[in-house]
Amino acid sequence: MMADIQKLTDAVSLVLENHEPPTEEALYQLVKAQATVIQLSENYVFSDDEMSAVVRTLQARFVHRMSMGALFEAEDYRPWLPSRQGDIDWYYWKRYEKHLRTTKGFPPKVVRTLDQITDKVLDRLEDPSKEGEWGRRGLVVGHVQSGKTANYTGLICKAADAGYKVIIVLAGLLNSLRNQTQERIDSDFMGWCTRMNEYVGASRFGSERRPVCFTTSIEDFKKATANSIAMNLDALNEPIVFVLKKNKSTLENLHRWLLEHNKHNLREYSMLLIDDEADHASINTNKEDKDPTTINRAIRDILSIFSRSSFVGYTATPFANIFVDPETEDEMKNGELYKDLFPRDFILSLDPPDNYVGPHRIFTDGADLDSVRPIDDNEDVLPLKHKIDFEPEALPGTLEIAIDCFILAKAIRLLRGQDSVHHSMMVNASRFTRVQNELKGIIAERIKETRYAIGNYASLEFEQALENSVIERLYKTWQQEYASGEYEWHDVQGMLKESVDPIEVISVNSGSQDVLDYSDPDGRSVIAVGGIGLSRGLTLEGLLVSYFLRNSIMYDTLMQMGRWFGYRPGYEDLCRIFMTEDAESWYSHIAGATEELREDFHSMEKLKLTPIQFGLRVRSHPASLIVTARNKMRKGTTVPHSVSLTGRLIETIALPTGKDATSNNINLVHEIISRLQNDEHSVYRRTQLGHEWDNVQLDCLASFIEQFTNHPQSFYTFYSKALVEYIDLLKAEGKQGVVLLKTLIPKEDDDLLPVGCNLTGRIQNRASTAVINDEVISFKKKARVGEPKDEAAGLTENQLEELKQRTAGKTINPREYRNVDGKKPLLIIHLLQLPSPHETVVAYGISFPGCATTRRMEKLVEYVVNIPWWKNHYGDSEDEESEEL
Repeated sequence: MMADIQKLTDAVSLVLENHEPPTEEALYQLVKAQATVIQLSENYVFSDDEMSAVVRTLQARFVHRMSMGALFEAEDYRPWLPSRQGDIDWYYWKRYEKHLRTTKGFPPKVVRTLDQITDKVLDRLEDPSKEGEWGRRGLVVGHVQSGKTANYTGLICKAADAGYKVIIVLAGLLNSLRNQTQERIDSDFMGWCTRMNEYVGASRFGSERRPVCFTTSIEDFKKATANSIAMNLDALNEPIVFVLKKNKSTLENLHRWLLEHNKHNLREYSMLLIDDEADHASINTNKEDKDPTTINRAIRDILSIFSRSSFVGYTATPFANIFVDPETEDEMKNGELYKDLFPRDFILSLDPPDNYVGPHRIFTDGADLDSVRPIDDNEDVLPLKHKIDFEPEALPGTLEIAIDCFILAKAIRLLRGQDSVHHSMMVNASRFTRVQNELKGIIAERIKETRYAIGNYASLEFEQALENSVIERLYKTWQQEYASGEYEWHDVQGMLKESVDPIEVISVNSGSQDVLDYSDPDGRSVIAVGGIGLSRGLTLEGLLVSYFLRNSIMYDTLMQMGRWFGYRPGYEDLCRIFMTEDAESWYSHIAGATEELREDFHSMEKLKLTPIQFGLRVRSHPASLIVTARNKMRKGTTVPHSVSLTGRLIETIALPTGKDATSNNINLVHEIISRLQNDEHSVYRRTQLGHEWDNVQLDCLASFIEQFTNHPQSFYTFYSKALVEYIDLLKAEGKQGVVLLKTLIPKEDDDLLPVGCNLTGRIQNRASTAVINDEVISFKKKARVGEPKDEAAGLTENQLEELKQRTAGKTINPREYRNVDGKKPLLIIHLLQLPSPHETVVAYGISFPGCATTRRMEKLVEYVVNIPWWKNHYGDSEDEESEEL
């Protein structure tokens, strides 16, 4: 059966190659026609489910596309690649391109865009044949698990073809990540496995040439090994490659070897240095081998000994530390730690392909994947906070269900014909390696028991099989999670043994001997247990289920731990993510902040901003406050940080639970409404959005914000002084404001609102999305308290009509409301109904007028974060970024 499905897939692939992808219906008809041909020759009849599975596979391979992203370049950029394009032998790129299309199944349009993007980056490096001294510095901003490695491997191939002779790749702080990166370079660039000493990967499309690598997938750089390789190297005909861990000792060893011992004097050649996870070395762990000052100095030392060098950093976060770590703008441009690595020549912000599963598809209002499942039963057996000597004795029920989901999801993948592929599950529930290893043992025992039960009972008839408690448990989980899919239980039950038998449980940490190796061509099935070892660039192939039990609100920590982002061709509907509702709420907030900044990038590109101007934009975005505060924890007692609020919406994202705070905020709403009702200058109207007052004195808005009782997790509103300062700047310009008391669409029988003043309306019900614990109220899925259309409040009919014409009838982005001529500062007050017995609570947002992406930034306001206070509320950064034995 599997062979016939593959034959059908291959037959249709040949038809589609180099053609525009058809619609889903046309693709199904094409598959159906080819199935008829195969049926005549092979005497095999394809079911509708099998043909649908082939359609899904082909859609993943051919339909998806990727846009070019946004590029910021220095004013002195001079192109060189077009004039040399025809003279370069693109040997390494051409075979890599074939490898991507054929072996890895990249969609043709994605490969074409990757070709164009890597040309752009290469052209903004220097021509390696150029004489004299030169140095180029750039940065590529991607997404977590979005294909950055594929991008920089393409760049390496083209750089080698163009004439770069020395290529250095810095691959993170952990051995596991360095080893995995080396394996990718081995397969995709070199075509040679440095561990097994045999041809692999891209060598299928040509093996007559091969780079020389001074590291292997099991060994980082060592001077003795390097000397041995150099002695046997007669001439430098092919590129020299180093794949290094970002470690002080390793980098210093390479620096000394390049200065003193290398036979071919590599310093005389053009060098490309690629820093993967470029923002990671900036985390100040107080550990010398990982201290950013030491590592940055070592990188700069290596760059300094090459008279001709190009440096490209790759990062998954737009809030890269190169922008937000420096104390001042001048330090960012000229400070000792930053000036040699700052991407002064170009910054490229990549757009992911449209089949990328990112935060917007899981954690936002418009999410199309129902993947998240709550963890609410862990505290008694696996508490969120625990000490290094904690000894888990059992698994939370949700973790047991997650393991069952993994077995079931893998079985369904096998039924879909996805058999010779990898299947992974991630368990990230402790930062302590000792606890991780204990969990590994308990999970392994459970897999063993499940394997035994499946082996003895899964082959029986349905009723008999269900007499076994393990089969019954799996059946109930299937009913809950996967019964709406295309396969009946008897199909899944028949595949359980093939699913569970190969599953291994491994630990991924500095104290483990286990190896996360995906080199098996028949596919590997693993449950990987770890902490920081499971984040920061490590790829879990075929990740189906994630169990995430960590306590962090830190933007980059959360995003990097999100290994579930990436590509899930043909099985994205099967993936499950188990996390606490608090974590889900924070991911929702992060997704919104990141998407907002990335949307800004394209507007910035049109303005032709330079890299330094781009860096200042990122630095002044409100969300950078979180990253900055975390990274400065050991540097003092306060952190001043300048933020631009022009064209931004600032909202409460967390609320206090105490009755005093709730009562104060309700009274505050009553006071501001009474003040507006008695103000002869304010203009009132009842609209579809609620109760609106126009021509409001800005003192009224400032007073409300100053007196509102916030929760500390609501960073941007908790530091109300900066908001009031900005309102005062607008007041000095003679501006007035608008206040909206948001209610649902009015009806004749609306009740009185619980704030007095004889106002009626229906309040917003957040009973199903509120996350309430002892101290804080937050919201899952919809971290925002308001809706985009709320920001239309205060606009006239003429203004709204002009806006509709300008946006050509498309859905209006909230930033468009803020950028309307004559737009006033808007205070939006929300009354939110929580589940019983909780009272109605108040939240607010304030929408500031203007364009967030103008060339010049004005009216910056300063947030001052109190570091001792921050540590007390959110813990030390080392809690999340270190791993202890």
